[in-house]
Amino acid sequence: MFSFPHEIYFSKTTSYSLMLYGGKIKPREYNEITGYGIRVLKDRRVGFAYCTHENEIKKSLEKAAEASKFSPQSNFSFAPKTTFPNVDIYDRKIANMDETGLKNILEEIRSGAERYSKNTKIMVSTSEEETRIENSYGLEGEYRCTVLSVYGEVMDEDGFGFYSNAFTHLPGDFYDMGLQAAEMARAMRKPKRPEPGMYTVVMGPETLTDLLDILLPSFLGDWKRRGISVLATKKGKSFFNEKLSLYDDGTLSGTAGRPFDDEGVPARRRPLIENGVVMDFIYDRETAFLEGIERDGYCNRAAFSAPPMPGNSNIEIAVGDVENVEEEYKGEKTLLIYALHGTHTANRTTGDFGVEINAGMLLGKEKKAVGGFMITGNIFNLFRDIENIEKKTKSCGSFFSPRIVFGNLRVVS
Repeated sequence: MFSFPHEIYFSKTTSYSLMLYGGKIKPREYNEITGYGIRVLKDRRVGFAYCTHENEIKKSLEKAAEASKFSPQSNFSFAPKTTFPNVDIYDRKIANMDETGLKNILEEIRSGAERYSKNTKIMVSTSEEETRIENSYGLEGEYRCTVLSVYGEVMDEDGFGFYSNAFTHLPGDFYDMGLQAAEMARAMRKPKRPEPGMYTVVMGPETLTDLLDILLPSFLGDWKRRGISVLATKKGKSFFNEKLSLYDDGTLSGTAGRPFDDEGVPARRRPLIENGVVMDFIYDRETAFLEGIERDGYCNRAAFSAPPMPGNSNIEIAVGDVENVEEEYKGEKTLLIYALHGTHTANRTTGDFGVEINAGMLLGKEKKAVGGFMITGNIFNLFRDIENIEKKTKSCGSFFSPRIVFGNLRVVS
């Protein structure tokens, strides 16, 4: 019997993928990753090790105990025994899908994507993950989840269009996914660069999810503890636009849904921003105990071979009260953004960013395709300068959001 408090985390992921490129379907790819993440608590220090086979667990417990001497001391404890909510994230149809099923989905997407042009690229993949966790405090939990990921892009002359999403349950209309990419590509032919200046900008979840990669690190508890985050002293204060409420919610059936986080803490809806007020920060248990506070439930593992870290599950932005932002905003200085890239170059500490717009529309009496320009700004100012939020929400993998209208963004052509 191992004498120190410990935790054993197990993960098994299997995935299949198919790709259509250059008019041909590439051979199916299969991948399987299985292993155990081990943590030990010794002398108030946490040690981590991992292994790929069950018969190696005992040796890994000893390695983790030895590694603990290099960790800081805290009052950390593993998650207590508890019950978990039911989260609807498993679809047997996805789990049992074979190569024929993947090909049928790919061909259905292709039939919509090639309505105007044969210059298409389509990728379809499925994954099934089994997760188990137990610790010496009596906690035991397990779940399985499935994901179907779809990506399609179309070039229609010089017009670019795409469709990208991921689902925990098999969706109904794959033809329409391809058609959306085809229609976007047709509308995006002969794009122009807008005049430089200040613009109102409309973004949906497909682009907002990229910008959240700049914003969310400022909610990390470790950044707060070390004084790195702009938000470090803002908890309980109104910092963002009062229209903005943002939640972490593992109980939603998005691709980051789960009955418990990667330390075994039950999933629930947790506000990060509510009516513009900073409500909470993202902590795993170890980070919280190092700060000497009671927080948990925000823990992810990149893989079984990596120790747990603070991280979010599904993110949801609350809806607003505008029926259709495209009807409300038709000015010559309003942009509807479909796709952007370059968020990796942003300064996540200050929030300053400059991103290139791949595809978008200038909204006026008639929509005009625009692309090949940049918008610059600051992520904190962006979410303070919200003009309106649409009533209708859309899921995009693990992100649930309506379209949002932002003011005062600078276009650089």
